[in-house]
Formats: sequence, C-alpha cells, structure tokens
Amino acid sequence: MLTVRELKPRVVEIVLSGVVDAGDIETMKRALTPVLEGEGRIGLVVHLEDLEDITRDALIADARFEFSMLPKWGKVARVAVITDRQAFQALLDWLDPVLPMIAFRSFPPDQVAAAESWAAELPPAPPARGPGLRVVGDGDEGILILEIDGRLGEEDADRAFAAFEQVARRHGKVRLLVRVKDYEGFEPGLLFDRGVMRAKLDAVGKIDRYAIVGAPGWMRAMVGALAPVMPFAMRVFDAGEEAAAQEWLRGR
Repeated sequence: MLTVRELKPRVVEIVLSGVVDAGDIETMKRALTPVLEGEGRIGLVVHLEDLEDITRDALIADARFEFSMLPKWGKVARVAVITDRQAFQALLDWLDPVLPMIAFRSFPPDQVAAAESWAAELPPAPPARGPGLRVVGDGDEGILILEIDGRLGEEDADRAFAAFEQVARRHGKVRLLVRVKDYEGFEPGLLFDRGVMRAKLDAVGKIDRYAIVGAPGWMRAMVGALAPVMPFAMRVFDAGEEAAAQEWLRGR
C-alpha cells in the first residue's frame, strides 16, 4: 500500500506499508507529478517503517516514472526517510555524497515530527553560477585537462565532449586528466540524455589513460571498482599530485 499527501505547500509525505504494487506507483505518480511540475523546491518525508515488500511490477513502474521525471527531480531539496532498517541507512550514506544537490537524512520511527520539521526547512535555490566544468588544458601531447568546480549541467557535458573530440582528432587517443576542485552534483536529466550517453560510449574507445586528481572518497571507491573492467588505465591522485598525474599520463 502507498499513500501520498501534502503536509504543507511543497512538502509531501509518502507512506509505504505492507506490499507495494504497480497500482500504488500509479497513485504516487498522479500525486507527485503536479508537485514536481510546479514552482519552487520540494521536501519529501518517506515512511518505510511498515514496508514489507515491493513487487517486481512496482519496481519497473517506479523506474519508468522516475526516469520520465528526471529533469524535474532537481527541485527536490530534502528527503527525510523514516526507518529503523540499517540497509536503508547504508543506501542513504552512499547516495548523500553522490547526489550532494539533495540532502538525505534518516530518522527513527519515534521522531516523525522532527523528520517533518527538517524536510520543511527548504533552503533557497542555489544562486546562479558559472560553468561547473572548465577546459583548462587543450590537448598538448594528447592530454586533455578538465576541472570540475560546481554543479554539472548540459552545457558542461557539451563543452567536455567537444574538447574531447578535438583532442581525439589531433592525436587519435586521449589522455584525460580530471581535476576535482568542488563537486556539487549534476542535473538529473544528464543520466538519461541520449546524446550524452552516445558521446560517453564513443569516448570509451578513444581514451588511453584517465587520471582523476583530488577525487573525494566515494569517487575513489567508484574508480577502484570500475578500473579493472575498463579498456583503459585509470588512476586516482591526491589534490597535490597533479604533476605526478601528468607524468603518469605521459607514461613516465
């Protein structure tokens, strides 16, 4: 079973209990769509304390709904999850640094009022900033240097892939260095932008070596998991080791 109600303007409570099926996801879709399409930031209070299971059809329906609304999910500012299960807490701990544009926090079942109060304290929309990604090295010796400093959007992806293709045309292979100065997340729509996905797939075969400088802990862990299965060498360096990273990229 699933119920949705608006606790106050722009603050929505979602209660999952018993076994959630595809019909419940339709209920959530009808209730959440106008909220996501409205103006302003959103706070969610999600009750999981009485959830027993979710059917396969419900998982598929939920995925379809979330993918269809990806450009709108950036409006969600806070998600309070009420649960006493460690598995859900572990998931939130993993999501928090990956999606820094959304604040996640778990509350035990006896702190519902605190969860609702926290979710309702919606921060103002972040001020407009410049590009979240800059091209700081244009391909000397086939080395392309990109700097992440902020939140990544569609224009940042276009800028990165345009620079990548220029270096690939000149040198055949690209030695990529990404300097992480300040990562503030990404526009959710980038996850399933077909142009971005095609460009990523095309780029994989053109990378010779890939160095990441200044990666936070979660990004280091992700690189460690991906590196053994990628068709190019990947390595992470500390923020003060960019010179060493460039030497590694040159094969020295």
